[in-house]
Amino acid sequence: MATEKRKKQRADTAEHDDAVGRSWLNLRMIEVFVAVVQHDGMTHAAHHLGMTQSAVSQAITAIETGLGVQLIDRSTRPMQLTLFGTTFYERAVELLRRSRELEQLVDMQQNDRLRLLRIGMVDSFVSTVGPRLLGDIASLASRWSVSSGVQNTTRKALTERRVDLVITSERMERSNDFLMLPILREPMVIVVPKSMALPGKRGSALEALAEAQLPLIRYSPGAFMGRHVAAWLHERDLDFPRQYELDTSDAIMAMVKAGFGWTISTPLCVLKSQAVLKDFQFLPLDTGPDAASASRTLRVVAHNDEHSALWERVAATARTALKHPWMPLIKKLAPWGTVDDGG
Repeated sequence: MATEKRKKQRADTAEHDDAVGRSWLNLRMIEVFVAVVQHDGMTHAAHHLGMTQSAVSQAITAIETGLGVQLIDRSTRPMQLTLFGTTFYERAVELLRRSRELEQLVDMQQNDRLRLLRIGMVDSFVSTVGPRLLGDIASLASRWSVSSGVQNTTRKALTERRVDLVITSERMERSNDFLMLPILREPMVIVVPKSMALPGKRGSALEALAEAQLPLIRYSPGAFMGRHVAAWLHERDLDFPRQYELDTSDAIMAMVKAGFGWTISTPLCVLKSQAVLKDFQFLPLDTGPDAASASRTLRVVAHNDEHSALWERVAATARTALKHPWMPLIKKLAPWGTVDDGG
């Protein structure tokens, strides 16, 4: 009898030791590893996770010890993933995404609402339509995280599970893995100071501005609008000297108002800046047969998963929130352009 008891104790101890030996293989440890990769190092990852740098370092060491292989090459600056580390990271991201989906599914089943919903919204949307949209969908989640930086409003942010859905103007190739639900198409517009007299009324406004040799005040290449405008000009072999580049619509509109030059933007970006419209002239970017391409489309983008009906509900609510007062204001600012839900 005593012998059987000792055998069971040894078996329990072995089981406990096995569990401890696999303690590195849990979601929290994997989350720490992914954060180190996505935030370019242990210091930033520790700040993001609310941990000490020492604790993050110990977690990475525990994972590598458990695997018996190095994941991060610490001899380089910045740190680089090893070949196995790259594969492990890709699988870890997918595992965390699936875990997040399961958590959301359980939350919806038990509470009819998500515990946490993380949305990335482009700045022009979150500062205008955002409050109305969040109010209308408040019942979907108990807690919200809303970010507006470029890094959190891309498909990459979705793939790396930093957010659950984005409202973005990023140009994306269609994929069966993602829902891409348009909510707004608005024209791009030329914005010049009210006091500026354009030379010659023949030809397009762009030709007149090129003739006047007035500087184009650009959005920086890191901004979606900066990329959008640069691509549109490049496709038409249009080139304007680079003199001023700024990150935000607020700063750009202030520069235009002060007479430093002109810009290419969209009505919602202008309205976001709370600019006094009477201080500016708004002109069509293109009035020719290709005018429809001189536009920007905002979309709700999310994984095409078991929550697809929920993401479609968010998109439908966003379209409704845009109808008043934003679409009428956009049409008033650019009456020549096409303004619709992008469908």
